[in-house]
Amino acid sequence: MHLRGLELPPERPVRLWVADEMRYGLQPVTRRVWSLRGLRPVCPVQPRYQWAYLYGALEVAGHGQAEFLCCPTVNLEYSRRFLEQVGATDPGATHVLIWDGAGFHPLDGATGLPDNVRLLAFPAYSPELNPVEKLWDQLKDGLCNEVYASLAALERALSELLRPFWQEPERVESLIGQGWLWAQSQRFFRQHSTPMTP
Repeated sequence: MHLRGLELPPERPVRLWVADEMRYGLQPVTRRVWSLRGLRPVCPVQPRYQWAYLYGALEVAGHGQAEFLCCPTVNLEYSRRFLEQVGATDPGATHVLIWDGAGFHPLDGATGLPDNVRLLAFPAYSPELNPVEKLWDQLKDGLCNEVYASLAALERALSELLRPFWQEPERVESLIGQGWLWAQSQRFFRQHSTPMTP
């Protein structure tokens, strides 16, 4: 596992995260709905091309914590801001984030990264490996077939949908599950005696 190659400081606890971004906007997400036989449901549309992005990170094991940041666009500057936010959740720990290799994601060791943040990349073209994708699906289900008057109104709805994920750690744990990622992280921490935060 690539965690071994990071040479993490042995004296600091480690917190492992998975992260990603989602674009949201005023053009509604459309999804199929159930209706009575013979009735044709009508979905509202709004051809307004205004959008923004949501950064999200879910903690693997540990506290089951979630961090989110709404940004007008995605670029290296906003990615660094989000990494600073994650690193600030526990300044005494080393935070390892796993996300994809997008061009606006800084590389591990890049200038301007917080000292307590390390980065790993998922293999190319493998969104199915990232548990955050499940969260984006749930958010789109909650936002679908609705018209919002402004990005601010849409972001209020987003905040309500995200609230359970930062208030209830078991919601985050249900997205991570005890699959390959959880198993690999447990094996790494056992073999290397690297403390995880309880």
